[in-house]
Amino acid sequence: MKGTVAVGGMALSQACLFLEGQADVSPHHVENTDAELQRLQTASALCAGELSALIESLRQNAVPDQAEILDFQLLLLEDDNYMGRIAGIVQGEQVNCEYAVARHSRLYREELSALDNPYLNERAADISDIEQRLLRALSRRGKAALPSDPVIAVAQDLTPSQVVELGHGKLEGIILEKGGLSSHCVILARSMGIPCIIGAAGVLAQVEQGQPVLLDAEAGEIVPSPDEEAVRRYRQYQEAKQRERQSLEQFRCGKTATADGRTMKVYANITSHLEVPGILEQGGEGVGLLRTEMLYMEQDAPPDEETQFSFYSAIVKGLAGRPLIIRTLDVGGDKSIPYLGIPPEETPFLGYRAIRYCLDHPEIFKPQIAAILRAAALGPVRLMLPMVAAAVEVERAKDLIATVREELEDRGAATGPLPVGIMVETPAAAVVADQLAGLVDFFSIGTNDLTQYLFAADRNNARVASLNSYFQPALLRMVERVCRCAREKGIEVGICGQAGEVEQLIPLWVGMGVDELSVSIPSIPRVRRRISGCDTAACKELVGRVLEYTSEAEVRKEVERWS
Repeated sequence: MKGTVAVGGMALSQACLFLEGQADVSPHHVENTDAELQRLQTASALCAGELSALIESLRQNAVPDQAEILDFQLLLLEDDNYMGRIAGIVQGEQVNCEYAVARHSRLYREELSALDNPYLNERAADISDIEQRLLRALSRRGKAALPSDPVIAVAQDLTPSQVVELGHGKLEGIILEKGGLSSHCVILARSMGIPCIIGAAGVLAQVEQGQPVLLDAEAGEIVPSPDEEAVRRYRQYQEAKQRERQSLEQFRCGKTATADGRTMKVYANITSHLEVPGILEQGGEGVGLLRTEMLYMEQDAPPDEETQFSFYSAIVKGLAGRPLIIRTLDVGGDKSIPYLGIPPEETPFLGYRAIRYCLDHPEIFKPQIAAILRAAALGPVRLMLPMVAAAVEVERAKDLIATVREELEDRGAATGPLPVGIMVETPAAAVVADQLAGLVDFFSIGTNDLTQYLFAADRNNARVASLNSYFQPALLRMVERVCRCAREKGIEVGICGQAGEVEQLIPLWVGMGVDELSVSIPSIPRVRRRISGCDTAACKELVGRVLEYTSEAEVRKEVERWS
């Protein structure tokens, strides 16, 4: 069986099937409503006991951020607007608890989403979690679904609380039939270092409860009842990972520097505050890319200023003085947000997206800018504009930022200093990098989009994969030019695309004068180790040789030989 790798790694354990969605929530007439209300009370008490024990355990183990995910759910079990109304439906309509829980949960989610209260708006998603927990308790499925031994969870999808609960020493891996790369489940799995495969269609029908399963989240494969050869491959992987962890331990603390003492920074790419503990654990020095579009994609309407401020400020506080670079809304391309009303386009990656959309829609853009300016009063925050192609876009954005700052000051709202940078991810921006460098405070090179735009090669098309390569001389020449323009204007330059964590290429980034690399959280120690082994002068010589090559094969051979 195959699936999409969401978090890399391998796991071998017994399968634990989470059969969510199988509770009967259709309405059934009940004669004895008192007995039905007692069922509800018993289920509520069971859930409260499980949550309280888990929250206490998480706090004792110094993971308060994960405990906070569950606090709201515990409060719901004491909330008359939630539990009281469920009981009212049971008693007033003489129906079963399952129906009442499902019906009122849906209505309560809608009510919370409609309130002018950012905190409660954000908590609407937690209603689904406590709803499933109650339904499990009512059907007595909860105990069976929470094993005491380590397992690989197999489900259509998992809630955040299930991941947190099982992840505390029990969860070896996750296999989902559905799920998304930016879901809270995947975010938590990534921060906890739990291998995860999503999009494994039909896995629940092909794997049995308790069956041994090999999860290969390096190759995207699921192997039920693995043979001796598969088990041997897993053990070899584990031994290699253990050696790797031991060798990387020293790179989880201190500053990042080359062998000759040149200081660099290694930041993380994130989508949520849930990932901040993972950054600190891995020795990350800040956030080089916060993808804000994920916040928009989780909503049914554009998030307001307060919702966004709450989201950004939680990350600023969690980073405890480390810098946070916030990329403004990068809608379009492969990131569709239906409520924004962007018409379908024949070539969306070349269409109405990112800064192009935001400048035309100040009603969307200004609340985001305001929230970022306010978050900047709490710690070091920078704003980064995506998909810039011309100087006029930067100038318009900076004018809008100045206007929003004045409006906030008129309101008496605190704001902080806000360096403004751009993502260099269009060939146009790279060509006029000398001009743009005079308008901004920093560059961050987005190698993912820059590569496909430079070569007119869709990164999802296997037939042009050789063109869409970070080892192509044309791309390396373009990156070197952008770095040179940044140095001439005295601004910082980083790389926040996937190329930043390719170990063979890191000496080139050092030699080109890149100041920071923003990478996936698990890659932080590995990237720091690679930088520490680089001599700046030798790396500059390597760059000089590589830029003369005419083929990808020549570049690969040189950097692999040098490594």
